[in-house]
Amino acid sequence: MNYELLSPDTLTPQLKARRLELHNLLTLKLKAKKGTPSGHLRIEQKNGGRRIQFYHCTSSSKPRGVYLPVSQAALAGQLAQKDYDEKVIKLLKRQLTLLEKLLHLSEKNISELYSRLCPARQKLITPVTLTDTQYIEVWQNVQWESRPFAADAPVITTARGERVRSKSEIIISDILTHCGVPYRYEYPLNLKKNGNFYPDFLCLNVRTRQEFIWEHFGKMDDPEYSTNAAGKLLIYGENHIYPGKNLIITMETQDCPLNPRYVENLIKKFLL
Repeated sequence: MNYELLSPDTLTPQLKARRLELHNLLTLKLKAKKGTPSGHLRIEQKNGGRRIQFYHCTSSSKPRGVYLPVSQAALAGQLAQKDYDEKVIKLLKRQLTLLEKLLHLSEKNISELYSRLCPARQKLITPVTLTDTQYIEVWQNVQWESRPFAADAPVITTARGERVRSKSEIIISDILTHCGVPYRYEYPLNLKKNGNFYPDFLCLNVRTRQEFIWEHFGKMDDPEYSTNAAGKLLIYGENHIYPGKNLIITMETQDCPLNPRYVENLIKKFLL
């Protein structure tokens, strides 16, 4: 669920990266152009394209140009590349100009408009965006009822005092908390045709506002358990929930326990 009318600006960093890429390419092509031969290449195709002739055009008074024999194929290649690069340079300059204008406009951040208002005015306004702190607060204030614990289940708690079902879930929870990633433990999801599902964690990428389901499969060396895990993943897929898109998966066996470093890497990849 989205609590904002306008999603956060994740485009500006991409635009800046694109600007740098275009600038570097423009510099490279301008440098390469200095050593190219003068003129341009004209190509004639005869007999339905079965016969191709190259001409080196250096003067507007001789638009047909000078015929290039096979022995000068390298020159034809240089001229063709030069003609192409000149078009690339023209487009690069145009795109860079447009990017600069767009980046200049993006400096006027909509999310900052609300924070600049006096508190009295803020109370009268519903902003189109929230600060990260505000969004986290709203997101975490949602109430839900998790699955009940069995009477004989061991009491295992995380660093923030939350009861979970395994030591591996403690690892995941504590690393999420350490990294500042908000999450809901066993938050019920109503999936089409399958009713309520209780994923281990529902995590929030604060920067993008995207939610990720995190499922940990802790007994993958148990045939019945692994079969059920595969079935759960199929159900997720039927509901457009896919690994790497909006689903994070970890698993372990007795001989291959959960690696905390791997958990950290997943968090950096998808949740920060």
